[in-house]
Amino acid sequence: MPLRYLINEDGAPFKNGDLDALTTALDALPQAQRKEFRDANAAAVAAHPAEKMLIVSGPGTGKSTLFRQRILSWLHRDSTTEVLALSFVRKLVADLDNEIKNDNALSDDQKKQVHVHTLHKYARHIVEKNHGTKQWTFAAHFRIIGQSWKEVVWDDVLLLSEQEGKEYSWNIFEKQLHDAQFEKSREWEALEENYFKLAQFYNAAGFADLILRARDALAENPELNESECFILDEYQDFNAAEEALLNQITANATGTLLVGDDDQVLYETLKGGKAALIRAVYADEGIVNAMLPYCGRCDFHITRAASHFLRQAPDTDSIRKIYLPISEAGTSQKVNVIGCATPTTAVDYIRRFIEDHDGELQQRKKELAEGKEKDAYLLILSPSAAVNFYKPNDAQKQLFELVKPFREAERGFSDDYYKVLNYYSLANYPSNNFTFRKALHYQGVNQDELHSLLKACLSDKKAFAAIDARVVKDTLTKASAVREIVGAKVGAAEKVRALSEYVHIADPGLLQQDLEKHSIDKARVESIEHQEEEDAELEEIEVKRMAAVELMTIVGSKGLSADHVIIIGFDEVNMGWVTRNAFYVAMTRARRSLHLLTALKAGGASRPHHYLGHLPDGNVEFVKYTKGDRKHTVLSKAALFAYLKYLVRQARGARR
Repeated sequence: MPLRYLINEDGAPFKNGDLDALTTALDALPQAQRKEFRDANAAAVAAHPAEKMLIVSGPGTGKSTLFRQRILSWLHRDSTTEVLALSFVRKLVADLDNEIKNDNALSDDQKKQVHVHTLHKYARHIVEKNHGTKQWTFAAHFRIIGQSWKEVVWDDVLLLSEQEGKEYSWNIFEKQLHDAQFEKSREWEALEENYFKLAQFYNAAGFADLILRARDALAENPELNESECFILDEYQDFNAAEEALLNQITANATGTLLVGDDDQVLYETLKGGKAALIRAVYADEGIVNAMLPYCGRCDFHITRAASHFLRQAPDTDSIRKIYLPISEAGTSQKVNVIGCATPTTAVDYIRRFIEDHDGELQQRKKELAEGKEKDAYLLILSPSAAVNFYKPNDAQKQLFELVKPFREAERGFSDDYYKVLNYYSLANYPSNNFTFRKALHYQGVNQDELHSLLKACLSDKKAFAAIDARVVKDTLTKASAVREIVGAKVGAAEKVRALSEYVHIADPGLLQQDLEKHSIDKARVESIEHQEEEDAELEEIEVKRMAAVELMTIVGSKGLSADHVIIIGFDEVNMGWVTRNAFYVAMTRARRSLHLLTALKAGGASRPHHYLGHLPDGNVEFVKYTKGDRKHTVLSKAALFAYLKYLVRQARGARR
């Protein structure tokens, strides 16, 4: 079959026979020709006249380059076109925005016509400009209900509705928001009504209901949508509510580019992402289908291993794709599967890796600080953030200590700092009900008193500060005292001591550091509160700012990449909940080397995870690592399993 560009103009899905033939032909090309085909294929896709197109794009296959080419194509077609690009992952947004700003192919005027945002930031912009919706109006500068405040607000809803029980949990209601479909029972209708009433009273919205409000705002006021062409990235992670918003945004579009990979769906639990949405688009013959076949991020063996893994026990409904390495084997390092006797041995393996790469790590740390680099050098990915499975013999503590020096300069504000900030802000803006509610939470106001306050505020349409109640007066007095202390011309240590008389401070040392580095004054409150909401969005999708070495969850690594990746807890116990998609995403974060670390005795682990059987032996190296003499011994797969079984038998014998 002659090579053709991976575009189905009739909108039909790619046939298996065509994919087989194309895969064989593309895999047989020498490296130089692979790059030529990759570039020519991307250029053909970018220039295609289709009004609506879906690109199925695996990790590291060149989406950013394609986006810039597509934008240029739209601008050349119509010089007045406004382009909007949306994604979930802030780092992807920042990277694309930076690349567009530095793209010499775009004039300064053209760059101003391209807008790149996270979906939530764009939704907030729309809702802010529309002052909410006709049914649920907002005052200017409404706030975001961050991750840590969701349950507090929902508890208020339950209190007002006089409901309780697991069947009325926040998680159940949040799913209704994600699905844009609400329960119709009398109880749930009351809860829904009270949630939106309270959100209006607090002049605040959660990320989930923000999407619904933005959709309604655009329906009420279509001129808020100022763009004609749209790029919608990570489409596989959109939920039903977000899809409805996107349909509203693109209703009159002259160009729409949808990009995604259903094998990378991660947010089913977090935000109700549905692979079925992108699969339905792929099956829609009114939308042109295209693919990007070559991975330029991951080295040869990593890409081969990930591609092979995808083909093992796939989801029967998944979109089959071509995923090939752009590079040849050369000096590429095989995926390392490492067997360790204990968690402390596993941590020693990581310590040795950090020591062996100290020069490169220090250079990356410097480049990140100077803004010359954007990616971590080493990602350590864990099935859980707490890494509790490494607790035996202080392995957990040792791991955190290894990572700590790289993250110290990146540390955000402490919880105590935000607490002081909120009291200070309340003193300046006593009518801000959401800030007032936070202060009441800090003080642990009892439920009866809170119930009475909320009912009085809503029935009389008054702010907390206007209610004649002792707890209100005490809160405002405390806020004024905090403002006076923060503004005093004394050192940070003395401020912390004085603040402790009014506010519970969990970590005085951290608060002192924060006040020394980031003073609080009226002029800075707005920018710091904005930072708090930026952090809330980061927390929502578990993406963090990068340091040279990062320890994070497997799911939290979405959208990131690093020269080297170590996945810990690679065993049948601790990775038991990790989905096929999550593991695939974790593997493909690695550029140069990938290490899968199995530690016996880690939370009861006794063997590697069964995903090991889904990796190709030819692209994997099996290693026994011992702590004493720090040996890195290469074995066959059978020999590694035999070694681990021997250790398990020895441990059981010792316990008898």
